[in-house]
Amino acid sequence: MNKAITGTPPTIPLDEAIKRAATWRDQVSKLSSDDSRSETPLLPPQLIFRAININMSDIDWLKRQHPDAKSVRLYLSIPDPAFPLQICGMLVPVDAQNQDILTQNIDKNASMEEILKSVVTSTIYDFTQPCPTMCNTPSPLFSDTNNIDPYLRYKK
Repeated sequence: MNKAITGTPPTIPLDEAIKRAATWRDQVSKLSSDDSRSETPLLPPQLIFRAININMSDIDWLKRQHPDAKSVRLYLSIPDPAFPLQICGMLVPVDAQNQDILTQNIDKNASMEEILKSVVTSTIYDFTQPCPTMCNTPSPLFSDTNNIDPYLRYKK
């Protein structure tokens, strides 16, 4: 990792990022179907989830709504079980104690049962777009398998 300027987050050289993205795709492509004896990959290469797109305006909005948050955690999710490969992200602000801020105006000592029974305002945001669908297919981080049409039609 590279820290060119003190205090800036670390960056990854492009060749390392390409290698990491390829390793992800290689590992996922090695997953087999439910039958562990099968050599058939669970997903063809063009169906492998690659990235999540998040608009900067949404990040800015999140920072304004939660100025005391020290970070944001991204949880992976599948909004519609009929489309199991349409993976999205749920962004959750994180407090100084590294705890998810899941709701607004709730007693921090309340149990999960109490929280779920009460009327609260969620602070779990879903303004992400999955890739494939919102992709930069010519990017060297994407891969040379650029046809996303099967992904968009895929239903298990």
